[in-house]
Amino acid sequence: MITAEDRAAVDAVLASGWIAQGPAVAALEADFVRRYGGGGACALSSGSAALFLALKSLGAGEGATVAVPSYACSALLNAVYLAGATPKVVDVLPDSFCLDPAALARQAAEAAFAIAVHTYGAPADVAALQAPGRQLIEDCCQSLGGVGVQGQLGSQGEAAVFSFYATKIVTGGQGGLVWSKAADVAEAVRYYRQFDCRESYVPRFNLQMTDIQAALVNSQLARLEAIRSRRQAIARSYLAALPAGLSVQSGLADAGRMAYRFVVLAPDLATREALRRHMEQAGVGCAVPIERYELLHRYLKLDPADFPVAERLADTSLSLPIHPGLSDAQLAQAAAALSGFRP
Repeated sequence: MITAEDRAAVDAVLASGWIAQGPAVAALEADFVRRYGGGGACALSSGSAALFLALKSLGAGEGATVAVPSYACSALLNAVYLAGATPKVVDVLPDSFCLDPAALARQAAEAAFAIAVHTYGAPADVAALQAPGRQLIEDCCQSLGGVGVQGQLGSQGEAAVFSFYATKIVTGGQGGLVWSKAADVAEAVRYYRQFDCRESYVPRFNLQMTDIQAALVNSQLARLEAIRSRRQAIARSYLAALPAGLSVQSGLADAGRMAYRFVVLAPDLATREALRRHMEQAGVGCAVPIERYELLHRYLKLDPADFPVAERLADTSLSLPIHPGLSDAQLAQAAAALSGFRP
């Protein structure tokens, strides 16, 4: 949702004569340091770039194993492979859809690194995923501004990564960021990002964010609480309309939740498809968040029987519209359609 204030912020950058990485990017990085009470931040060209450089800066290279949830975006695999490490796919929890600590101990106990995705805004159990000798990256690409029982999401691991893609909580069209409580980790990311005009050479790549993107992100961050409030209001409307026989991802009513998606769970694939048809006939577009073929264990041709929860989520989940641009009339239409479904 682009506002007049967002356009004004971008126009100010365009009028400034400085549109590449510059003061708006520096302001964005300073904002994250302020939000997290210290540490260091480095803005980048995408969330994928942020994850890649977080891994690289923490030392996840050749010979390293990185635990990743199967029910997640393929960007995780891309980042791990680009860093030179090996992914180890792990099943997820049926309620939060986040990395399952018990499955991690069973399927990737040797992993020296793990990526804890706060899936659709649901807090992963970071404390339970940590282990001696393991470095943990919190993937906050879907949970910016979220708070869990362990505090602000992103504050517990060795690094946190964020995305500002067009569909995320706040957007610059594209963009990403790494924050770490250890300022030297953020500086290692910056060392790679600043590819030119260096006294010595090592292979680097241009992963910089522009001030145009940063200005849009900065403008939207200023209304982050309003974004949370609107998403929570939409979630409450859907929860009130939820018919018997359907359930939802855990924690959607929690006060600190940043509801990135409102995911309904059907008892089986046939019911999920019936719900999707019912909503479409009512003029409400819904989406399957992750199709079965997109599950990371299937991309790597691993045995689906080892990932029963991820398999079931792919077959039974449906995401309802929850973006802040949804009008009250559109919300009422979607809630009424949901309420009228009979499994």
